[in-house]
Amino acid sequence: MGFKEKYNDYILKWGRILTGIGILSVLVLPAYLWIRYKAGPSWSQMSAGYLTILAMFGVAYVSDMIGFYPTTGAAPIYLGYFSGNMSAVRLPSMFAAQQALGYKQGTKGGEVVGIIAVAASVYMSTFAVTLIALVGGPIIDALPQFVVDSLAYVTPAIMGAMGCIIAEEDLKAFGIAIVLSVLITVIGLPSWATFPAAILGTMFICVALYQNSKSKENKNKEK
Repeated sequence: MGFKEKYNDYILKWGRILTGIGILSVLVLPAYLWIRYKAGPSWSQMSAGYLTILAMFGVAYVSDMIGFYPTTGAAPIYLGYFSGNMSAVRLPSMFAAQQALGYKQGTKGGEVVGIIAVAASVYMSTFAVTLIALVGGPIIDALPQFVVDSLAYVTPAIMGAMGCIIAEEDLKAFGIAIVLSVLITVIGLPSWATFPAAILGTMFICVALYQNSKSKENKNKEK
């Protein structure tokens, strides 16, 4: 029995089951309030709300899976999206753990290390959010204003650190992604198309370059 049967199939099975249970549990209270007290939006209001969310995040339903899965594998995606903050918290935790332990992204060992790191980050996030909810207000009020203002740069700093980690793995692919992202921004594509265009465009260019390099290698061997 290989890695696929021991790990991937097990993850897919329980990921679907537990995610389904999680979705149902989230809907229990709203459904109860709606059925018991008739307190809830109309079907037209729910449809309008969902269409608004779909317009904002619908593309990410597909592009995130394409962009993240080769790096994370299935398990971190299940846990990361169910707990939230996939890009800002879960991915940096996973990359840091993989780098510290010497595992490459997209490998079997890297995926196992990644899910452990994501799980640990979920526990830490829960602890931190609970602590901040209890005593965060007085702490924020006591901080100097420049410290409070600097908190706005936390997410860009995390993204920059992630970029450096990824650049170490493949500097050429990282450079292609940066240049393509800048071009897409300058061109001014619609907001819903920018993220998929950057991901898919980088993937296609890197695949084309790889195939071109392999083709040159084969020609050189034939000579």
